[in-house]
Amino acid sequence: MTISLLVVEPDQSVRDQLRFHLHKNQIALSVLYSAVQLVSRVERECPSAILLRAESPMIEAREALRQLRLAGYDMPIFVQSTSDEIVDKIVAFELGADDYIVDPIDPHELTARIKRAVQRCNRSLCDAPEIREKGSFGSYQIDFATRRLVKNGCEISLRSGEFALLKLFVSNPMRLLTRAMVNSQLGRAESQKASLDVAVCRLRSVIEADPSAPKFIQTLRGRGYMFVPSPESSPSYGVRESASFIAHREFGERGAGAV
Repeated sequence: MTISLLVVEPDQSVRDQLRFHLHKNQIALSVLYSAVQLVSRVERECPSAILLRAESPMIEAREALRQLRLAGYDMPIFVQSTSDEIVDKIVAFELGADDYIVDPIDPHELTARIKRAVQRCNRSLCDAPEIREKGSFGSYQIDFATRRLVKNGCEISLRSGEFALLKLFVSNPMRLLTRAMVNSQLGRAESQKASLDVAVCRLRSVIEADPSAPKFIQTLRGRGYMFVPSPESSPSYGVRESASFIAHREFGERGAGAV
């Protein structure tokens, strides 16, 4: 699997060195010169990970990091800096950074850190759901081991691709799943956006009462999807409010745990 890394780095010589080394390790590199447009770039690109240059006073980098986490993006983010001040490290972790790298760093070590973080992130999407064996959402029951979907005692037929997609959603309730994350877990190329749209549309036609106004598989425009297992339990919340609430909650937990 090719990892897509978005690098926020103003120094072209550093970017060129990174591109040369990372390309040899199957890490596709895209670049951004400033953190100011980072959130809008991530909305369009959905990279596997981000390497964010942050130098004193770090205002732009910190704000971009804060906005990404509040928006619900949970790809690994590495903050890179020449500063080894403890306070800078603590602030970065409180805002949601997964790692803080002090220059200089060996490119082989950087590559290893990136690969490990992305593998761990991808694996967490489907952490052995068969251990649970069964799950449920709305009035549906799903058996992961026998690959059966049942509603009101009647079994519903699903294609293998539809079941794999449903399994991914059910295993990750109330979590933002970007298109890149879904494609990666399903073994699809990141360029197969149209194919993913068709797959989601087909699954909605099976499980949604009104596929044109989905309640379970909700689209977060420009971000990805969120699976809501019990939409009727919180009728006062729309998809944007729910997403904002979940993103805020996850950001708070992440920040609290990093201190």
